[in-house]
Amino acid sequence: MNSPSVPRAAWRLLAAGVLLSAAACGDQQPVAVQGTARSDVPKTALQAFDCTANIRSAVVNCAPAAPAGGGSRAIIGGQNDYLKLTSSNTGYDAGTQIFSFDVTVQNLLNEALGTANGVAVDPGGIRAFFHTGPTVTSGTGSASVANADGVASITGEDQPYFTYNEILQKDEVSQSHTWQLNVPTTASTVSFKIYIETTVQYLLVINEVMVNPLNPDPNGPGVDTDREWFEVYNAGRLPVQMQGLLIADSAGSGRRPYHRIASLLTVAPGAYVVLGASTNTVSNGGVPVDYSYGGTIALANSVDALKISRLGSVPGDTLTLGRTQYGNAAISAQAGISRELLNPALDNSNMDGSNWGSASDAPFYGTNGRGTPKAQNSVFTP
Repeated sequence: MNSPSVPRAAWRLLAAGVLLSAAACGDQQPVAVQGTARSDVPKTALQAFDCTANIRSAVVNCAPAAPAGGGSRAIIGGQNDYLKLTSSNTGYDAGTQIFSFDVTVQNLLNEALGTANGVAVDPGGIRAFFHTGPTVTSGTGSASVANADGVASITGEDQPYFTYNEILQKDEVSQSHTWQLNVPTTASTVSFKIYIETTVQYLLVINEVMVNPLNPDPNGPGVDTDREWFEVYNAGRLPVQMQGLLIADSAGSGRRPYHRIASLLTVAPGAYVVLGASTNTVSNGGVPVDYSYGGTIALANSVDALKISRLGSVPGDTLTLGRTQYGNAAISAQAGISRELLNPALDNSNMDGSNWGSASDAPFYGTNGRGTPKAQNSVFTP
């Protein structure tokens, strides 16, 4: 199947923490990152960049380093693909023995950085931290970070970092931040490795919903709720791990208790996952369900809503990441016909509306089910 090309849009999205590796960069020369999803790979699999600051010529040069721990299979992206750090105003003051340069961060992902929901700035901000160094590699003496915003144990103990307290949407560039290193006049070059740690607003879209499935044999296996399902599409450029997220439906009688996704459920970029009442293809009508939520969600054939949330920072709080609803059974609860989003870039909040369509006559799955689970929607419009 061909996945649609999806621009940044105001969708209902999912956020989680990731680490993106980055390098400091030469004067006016942007250097991009490679990233790894923290929930999918160990920290030892992160891609790093080796950086060297030439004190005498006031230039910082960086090159990708081999990944630690043999974890190259977990590396995502490449040069100038996901993130850029650009330096300017590089210089050395022999009197204060300070080597300084201004650094900006540019987001090249579809996903927003520094936010969980696209609205509120993450309290931790976007942090550039020193994985190793700075270390004098030519000349004598020792180097250190002079003006760090803080120190934390991220991939090691007591690592200095700089913070960018802002949200970066796709292609946006951060405010400039001055980095200063203590470097003695006896040193010629200094080396260090930089990583970027931030929260990423993942682009998960509720893309297709089967509200009222058919059971062609009332006396056969399975009941209506066994055959209900919904599909989620990852419109971002990073894989998303849905384990730990909350899903629920809200019928006219009120919202049901949340179901917390209990097992690994990874959605690759441009891919689909299907969540349903049952993974048994005999009783569920032949639907390729990736994760079963059992009986905790039962979509009404009249009025209902489907919601994806994550736990908030305060115990008991939740953050809504995606929600779609319907109230016209003749449109959204047609027997045996799924409701499909025309394009994942569109507002999906109203299943009865013009951004959604009913699955066409041609696509069938299993036994008389009309829809396209785990495939591009039959009504997809570029």
